Amino acid sequence: MKKVLLLSLGLAMGFSAFAQKTVVKQELNKRTVTKGAAFGTEMVTNTAETFAPKTQQSVVTNRYTNREESEVIHTMYDLQSNSYLANRMYQRNNGAIGVVTNFSMDGTAGAGDRGTGYNYYDGSEWGEMPEARIEAERTGWPSIAPWGAEGEIIVNHSARVNYYIREKAGEGEWTIGEIPDATGLEGLPAGLTMTWPRVATSGANNDVIHVLAAAQDANDGNTSYQFYARSTDGAQTWEVSYGPLAEDGDHINIYSADDYAIATNGDNVALLYCGGIMGHAVVYLSNDNGLTWERHIAWENPYHGYDFETDEASLFDKLYMPGHGSVAIDKDGVAHVAMNAGLMAHDELGLSWGVYSSYQTDGIAYWNSAMGQPLQPVIEGDNHSALQLWLPAEEEGYVFMSADSVRFCGWIPPHPETYWSEIDEAKVFWGSTVEGQAGDYLSQFGGCASAYPSITVDSEGNLAVAYSSIDLTRVGDYYFRTPYVSYLPKGETQWIIAPDNFFSDEFLHMYDEATCISAVPNPAVSGEFVFSYIADPEFGFAYGTAPSQAEYSENILYVGKISSEYIPISVDEQIERDVVYNVYPNPASEMIFVSSSMDADATVTFTNLAGQTVKVVNANLTTGENGISINDLNSGIYFCTVKANGYSHTSKVVVK
Repeated sequence: MKKVLLLSLGLAMGFSAFAQKTVVKQELNKRTVTKGAAFGTEMVTNTAETFAPKTQQSVVTNRYTNREESEVIHTMYDLQSNSYLANRMYQRNNGAIGVVTNFSMDGTAGAGDRGTGYNYYDGSEWGEMPEARIEAERTGWPSIAPWGAEGEIIVNHSARVNYYIREKAGEGEWTIGEIPDATGLEGLPAGLTMTWPRVATSGANNDVIHVLAAAQDANDGNTSYQFYARSTDGAQTWEVSYGPLAEDGDHINIYSADDYAIATNGDNVALLYCGGIMGHAVVYLSNDNGLTWERHIAWENPYHGYDFETDEASLFDKLYMPGHGSVAIDKDGVAHVAMNAGLMAHDELGLSWGVYSSYQTDGIAYWNSAMGQPLQPVIEGDNHSALQLWLPAEEEGYVFMSADSVRFCGWIPPHPETYWSEIDEAKVFWGSTVEGQAGDYLSQFGGCASAYPSITVDSEGNLAVAYSSIDLTRVGDYYFRTPYVSYLPKGETQWIIAPDNFFSDEFLHMYDEATCISAVPNPAVSGEFVFSYIADPEFGFAYGTAPSQAEYSENILYVGKISSEYIPISVDEQIERDVVYNVYPNPASEMIFVSSSMDADATVTFTNLAGQTVKVVNANLTTGENGISINDLNSGIYFCTVKANGYSHTSKVVVK
């Protein structure tokens, strides 16, 4: 079962660099997802709905100058989650970082050596790249948190949920145990064990341990169950229950594996559940380390409580609903949620539904618990539209509300040289056109172009969201996914939407696809945000035998740090220091032209396909067209990088 998500909060016009775009409705393409399918698989048919915009304005782009990143773990098993990612990193006040990932170097679907890949940053350097899992048995789905004054805890699952705990992070032996299963809970069949865990710790000394987990009963129509476990004595004893979901009757068959995340800050705890087509996007808050809970609905599902198998009132042809989610909680106990949104259909009775997979379902939405209500419909009276980024136009077509940076904190970033009408959906949603019509690649993103949002809040209340989205600036048979970061300064209401990505001017990542974004939920330094991502030289997720699952390659887990100093604080400030330009013609001979939006000293560098710098030109750009001779370049393909005023961007140039 795979879904998509988005969030919203009020329609406001901001950012002069982004404008409304009118688009024309094209063909409908529909995928069918069956709830009863095993986790990590889907039953898929062809099709998706596409709205192709007519025009695209030039935008002011900004680079993440001076960001830092490190390679920390290599793995060939890159399926990191059945749904969204959470609780894969932590950071202590001294800057130390612990990070985990699903690890295997087997290179086959069996992944017999699968387990936890772990690395630790002590504040000055990372440990050695791991060469093996930390466990003695095959495990999966690791999650990590600080524990005690200096320690850490990892949870994962094998045939049960395991914990690994030690008093000194980064060194020493792990104490290994298992979290008791949920046997005896009312309504739970015998023999089910918990799996797919998430862990977080709360309290002044990180001594209260919280674990979310799920179970699936394959003998009963794949009914799913949600669990919550808590320990206050260093994992010696556990309280295991259905958790606060049971108070609302949503603990059985509403949410599925990995449809949840935990965040903590001091004594404050937030549990996020979202992604189930039958449930709300809901947050439970506790300010007493999980003793009592308060329920908040971030997105209200108009079909919550309906019987999808028998009730015709559950039928709908379009519903914008959340899929991937992320939660962080600030020092005041306010929960902040980022979700990406997809367009779903339930047009016949049964536990299957359609996923409209095209870029018009794109977007990352934002909500926080201080709002006091769920995200409200964009179209008055239509609860289907609360997570809708594309709005009906007065005439034929739709309007892309890219200026709504209150409701949304991310979307497919536009590019000065690309018109939305030129975007090739087959390149965006690779997997629907490959041999065998696999669709397995697309399923991991819930049918949405922007996915895996990860939200973080610093001690001053500044927010950042990293997510994986389509990069229109890089070449190839398909659009690559790359990380983007948006920023919301404390006290502001409109997100700074970064239109450029981590990889724009880096040859190292020219052919990497970046997915599975994770974040430190509460960074140690205000304004300094820490994210991780998986960089993959092959499209798809290697875990099975379908076309995009079978291409095993060595993936790299990077941990990157970016300061809000390098994210534009206002449009005016951004325009003052950044250059908008186009490089043309392409293909070119004898001369290329750089069209600049202002006067600037620039460096223009040409790099060949082997990564060698073959030509550097120091240019005094003037507003308008600037010619640069390329008579000394042989025929071939080059990457042309223009750097000016702290701005950098790379384009492919064909010289003939």
